Amino acid sequence: MQIAGEPARMTKLSRFSFVSTMATVALVCVGPDATSQEPAALSIAAGYAADLDALRQWDATVDGMAGTGELVVVSRLNDASLEGHAHEYLAQYHAGVAVHGGGVSRQLDAAGVTISLFGTLYQGIDVNVTPALSGAEVAALLEEMHGGEVVAAGQPSLVILPGLEGSYTLTYLIAMSDRRFHFADADDGHIVHSVDAVRSQAAVGEGTGVKGDLKKLSTNSTGSRFEAHDMLRPAEIVTLDAQRDDDRVDHLIDDHFIQGLPEGSPIWTADDVAADPDNVWDEAAVVDAHAHTGWMYDYFHQRHGWEGLDGENGRILSIVNFELRNAFFAPPPFGPEGTGVMGYGTAPLEMTEEPWTNLDTVAHEMTHGVMHYAVSERTDSPFGLTSEFSGDGGTLRLGPTSFTDGAGTTRTCETTAVVAERSTRDGPIEVRLPAWCVDGRFVLASGQGRAVDEAIADIFAEAAGFFHEDAGAPADYIQEGDQEDPVIRSLLDPRSVPLTPRFPQYVFPDAYGDRYEFALLWVVEGEIITFSPWIFLNGQYVLRLSRPGYGGEHWNSTILSHAFYLAIEGGTHRTSGMTVEGVGGDNRAEIERIFFRAIAELIPARASLPIAAAVIRQAAFDLAPGSDAQRAVDQALRAVGL
Repeated sequence: MQIAGEPARMTKLSRFSFVSTMATVALVCVGPDATSQEPAALSIAAGYAADLDALRQWDATVDGMAGTGELVVVSRLNDASLEGHAHEYLAQYHAGVAVHGGGVSRQLDAAGVTISLFGTLYQGIDVNVTPALSGAEVAALLEEMHGGEVVAAGQPSLVILPGLEGSYTLTYLIAMSDRRFHFADADDGHIVHSVDAVRSQAAVGEGTGVKGDLKKLSTNSTGSRFEAHDMLRPAEIVTLDAQRDDDRVDHLIDDHFIQGLPEGSPIWTADDVAADPDNVWDEAAVVDAHAHTGWMYDYFHQRHGWEGLDGENGRILSIVNFELRNAFFAPPPFGPEGTGVMGYGTAPLEMTEEPWTNLDTVAHEMTHGVMHYAVSERTDSPFGLTSEFSGDGGTLRLGPTSFTDGAGTTRTCETTAVVAERSTRDGPIEVRLPAWCVDGRFVLASGQGRAVDEAIADIFAEAAGFFHEDAGAPADYIQEGDQEDPVIRSLLDPRSVPLTPRFPQYVFPDAYGDRYEFALLWVVEGEIITFSPWIFLNGQYVLRLSRPGYGGEHWNSTILSHAFYLAIEGGTHRTSGMTVEGVGGDNRAEIERIFFRAIAELIPARASLPIAAAVIRQAAFDLAPGSDAQRAVDQALRAVGL
């Protein structure tokens, strides 16, 4: 059975049978019964509430590592709100090679004194950084084994991938036309880890949207027709029409980087741009996608001073009218200019469902884009917020020694495994992925990095609804879906929405202690793990997905997004019983700015939900120390268990 809410994937995203996920030895120390080991990953959260001596000790450690080249300053940005403050991001390196996920976000006051540090540092790295294969050789191997294509411009980059039990693997990081980033072993070229690239969910004309509402569109007259090309805003907004042509969609998403074109060089032409002969548009998908993208530009610009998708008023590109019951953001190097693209799918012609272009969806996907640029440009991470485990041992729990699944089969550590297909030079082979256990108990985890990302996307989608309420936007703290699933998630009351109508007793969580977790599987024993399809709630088995590799990020996102709701509206938390005194709707901008600052300026590339909460608290202290807003944020986070 496939659970509702398990993300749909585009065809090109399902070429591999599983996506591996990595963790570090810090995750082994998951409870009092686990074997005690020296963690290889150190999680840092030191801000205004930290002991001053501890903050200074961490700062000295960071300075020492910077002095030896183990940490390298990859960005230093002036604070957007506090005069004189600055933000540095120091990425971790070993012998000149980047360590995936390692790095620290450091905030400095006007005197240059460190006032907060957040991040993850890896220790005990002992790996030969001389690859046996060149990047070109590994790229050729991947194309041969998987049938995809890799970036034509430049060589794959060397990256050290942290693994379990303190192990580290020298890999090449490669983007391929399957729309994934792959980490390939630098010695033999086999894939040890993969990350989905796709995040799923001047004339003036007018047109009718999906709801039958009239919207003004900023378009461009070419003489014989009007194009969905907004040239009035500082950032051009272009809406491309795929006309239900899958080959055109693949061309617009993939061919720019496959051909190795310079970033910003368009592969799209005038024939790809949505057009109308009289500037009175009746193509609902085009109308809503184009108008709502403009609305989101206005929201981020006016509320947060953020210019466009990339923060620098680069062109914003979207694709509509292709068969996919979902929406997505694909980051660089994908997209018609290699700068990322939003895609809004439409059901097959024989179905009557609406296209995925409502404001909630467009705002959600554009926020993914904004957050990607905000984090990746600051941290030098190609993924924005990383999707793997945080490296924080507190994010894992030990589960039971056995469980009985829906088919009545009792599963133990020795008998639990998934058979998956793996590509090799000699063709696909079947491999057995056994369960990871500690002291005979299943180890449980969830994809918290992307849960933070999904929460932020929902948060600013709802914020935009209130911002544009006078223009008819929905202002309701509800993430709207399509006709089949009209409510995807609720920030107001997460537990009111079931994960699937078939099992209404399993609902979206509103507290960290009630997050959904998954038993973990070994992909490469002792090094790489992935999420199994078996789902646990409060340490007990509840359901099974149709495939491994999903970490529940959409489901668990409501924990953090509900805290955002409580900080504004207040109320008694349904699960914890704690009362939150919100700032009220008239002051919602204060809370929105706090959450935006946390992600845009403070959060490290790798973050768990607890780390995200610590960063949000720091942002509240930075912007509004001692205020009602700071109190409301702290109460709301405590209420949801963060």
